[in-house]
Amino acid sequence: MAQLPTPERILAQREVIDPIFLNSPLMRHPALDEALGTACTLKVETLNPIRSFQGRGTEAVVAAMANNAPNGVITTSTGNFGQGIAWAARRRGIAATIVCPFNANPMKVAAMRRLGADVILADESEGDGKRLAPRLAAERGLGFIEDGKHLEIAAGNGTIAQEMTDAGVTPDVVVIQIGDGSLAEGVGGWFKEKSPATRVIGVVAAGAPAMLKSMEAGHPVEIEAVTIADGMAIDLPIPAALELLPACVDEFVVVDDQQIAAAVRLLMETCGLLAEPSGAAGVAALMLRSDLAGLDVAAIITGSNLDPSLYSRVFS
Repeated sequence: MAQLPTPERILAQREVIDPIFLNSPLMRHPALDEALGTACTLKVETLNPIRSFQGRGTEAVVAAMANNAPNGVITTSTGNFGQGIAWAARRRGIAATIVCPFNANPMKVAAMRRLGADVILADESEGDGKRLAPRLAAERGLGFIEDGKHLEIAAGNGTIAQEMTDAGVTPDVVVIQIGDGSLAEGVGGWFKEKSPATRVIGVVAAGAPAMLKSMEAGHPVEIEAVTIADGMAIDLPIPAALELLPACVDEFVVVDDQQIAAAVRLLMETCGLLAEPSGAAGVAALMLRSDLAGLDVAAIITGSNLDPSLYSRVFS
């Protein structure tokens, strides 16, 4: 049976995660508070070598697999998770293969290759590559890492929330981006244990509705994701996420690409923060929720690897 990471397991991951990904800054800005009508704390996960939160969970899972993957590891990714796997594998002298969608962000692909990963762009007929990667794993004897499936990934991501509560951040509401579910499982799970009064809101991209549709159906439903928020672009959810997310998320908010782009602009204009669309999706949800006015809220800026081809669309 799938399970959320315990606080003890989350704390244990701090021993294996590269310290460069830990203790990311918390920030407030009066201009952002004024724009949102809330007291908003941001957890900024972009000031590290891969410019995203994904270094936490990937360090944890690669550390757990290191002794059982002599030929290396393989995973699928739109970019940030793959960068995390590549970083963690290189740090431990392990080969990493990353299967990406054919239309993956070229900046993220280049970053993974700089970190020494063998990046394979799936053929368009292979979609997001999630069927190709396990075949290659079997053929090449590689350890297959599936984002959202391994408890270590959620536990590593949970260190974000652990740092927040340790710093005294126990907001009325925390918004968490929903991709494969591991960020919400780690962060939401920690808040449920350590700050049960905090309401956890999951944020879903309108162009990537597979997770919501799957929870409604009670089984995985495959829907092609078409959204600028590539880090949330999940076509086919992992079954465990459908069981775990209702246990750590109180409600879900759907944001479209236009609303996400507005949040990217707001973060730049008020805080001077560059966020990629997935990184700004939590703030996009806060911009929609006038019922949260006057509350203490928190959002995670999950990444800043904004595809240059989106600059004119987002900042125009």
